[in-house]
Amino acid sequence: MSGNKKRKNPILALVLSGLLPGLGQLYNNQILKGLLFFALNVVLSYMSYRPFVSFLNSWSSFLDSPPEMSQLLKLLIYSVAATVILIAAMIDAKMSADRINALNGAK
Repeated sequence: MSGNKKRKNPILALVLSGLLPGLGQLYNNQILKGLLFFALNVVLSYMSYRPFVSFLNSWSSFLDSPPEMSQLLKLLIYSVAATVILIAAMIDAKMSADRINALNGAK
């Protein structure tokens, strides 16, 4: 049972979630929450693929015709959403590690 009282490093949890959303939660033994953040990241990455490719293709012919704005807007929306999820995962991982340490009496 002493393994459950192991101190969690809040900075490590934050950095891990910054590298891959959900990884900090897995470090904190919050499996479902970590998988949820990871799944959201994968879904947004998948949804961003087509607008990103469309933007790249239009970039090569930028002088002939401007990029399609609907694809650019989608890419912007998905990028903002992914950034929000990344920041939320980082904050949650740090706060959860702090909370775990406080509940376990670790200083």
